[in-house]
Amino acid sequence: MSDNTLLEIRGLKKYFDAGRTGLFSGEPRRVHAVDDVSLTLHRGEVIALVGESGCGKSTLGLLLMGLEDPTAGSVLLENRDITHLNDRQRKSLRRKIQMVFQDPYESLNPTQTIGEIVTEPLAVHGIGDAALREERARKALEDAGLKPADTYLPRYPHELSGGQRQRVVIAAALVLEPEIIVADEPDSMLDVSIRAEVINLLAELRATRQIAVIFITHDLGSVGFFADRVAVMYLGRIVEIGDMLDVLENAQHPYTKALLSVIPVPNPRMRHEHIILQGETPNPVNLPGGCRFHPRCPVAVEACKHNDPPLVAVGAAHQAACLFVGVK
Repeated sequence: MSDNTLLEIRGLKKYFDAGRTGLFSGEPRRVHAVDDVSLTLHRGEVIALVGESGCGKSTLGLLLMGLEDPTAGSVLLENRDITHLNDRQRKSLRRKIQMVFQDPYESLNPTQTIGEIVTEPLAVHGIGDAALREERARKALEDAGLKPADTYLPRYPHELSGGQRQRVVIAAALVLEPEIIVADEPDSMLDVSIRAEVINLLAELRATRQIAVIFITHDLGSVGFFADRVAVMYLGRIVEIGDMLDVLENAQHPYTKALLSVIPVPNPRMRHEHIILQGETPNPVNLPGGCRFHPRCPVAVEACKHNDPPLVAVGAAHQAACLFVGVK
């Protein structure tokens, strides 16, 4: 692990019990939610974790937060193994890693004022007195774009718009001054006009506070200007990872190419044909043999049914898991 590496994920797996093949007996069945994922996050870096619903990206976020226990693998924060912590150790971890959940309507306690919501993490961790907590809450709210903070502190969540609620959620994460924010589709429940504001806010916080961000999303187009690197997930695995610009311009995996093909392009002269994937995503309990993308892949050949390709280097910082890597 280099001095600049903040978080390292090594061979992380999470399988959920799905009963047995028979009614009262038979082989155990497991959902392969996260299946051998390795990833590094550097200080102040933004990684976009992209994929369809059900690919395992949100489960990966929960594993990093310690909200789910992994089946195998490890997570290292600043070279310290944080995979299996007790409650006291996990509490101290929360000061370094915070999560912004998808739904701002469900993330906030409707009986608390905004001031109580944002100061609560400080109280839980025993940081400062009431005056200091309120001062840090004001700063967090204003850093999250809710200015002046004094007009928001006494209000309740139902008095705010969806975008304002998400900013409160972000402020509650900022108040502990974390080093990492795991943002689980923080813009998906918002109007299109508000989504860009939330992404711009996270970009600004990354620049001003040097916070590293793992941005979980199904929309590759929304984070193209924001992320340093992108990791594309499919059925629990990373199938392509690299510098954002390199992946946008030189995508190697057919799944990544399909995601890129449906990004809206404002210039009609630059539009390209959409790649429409056929069929449904395979059941994560009964994964297909060989490459798990081959049943939907538009370029699959017979060998894809029998070979499960590992990530292969495309360039210095670009890898893809496909038999056709490097083939035009």
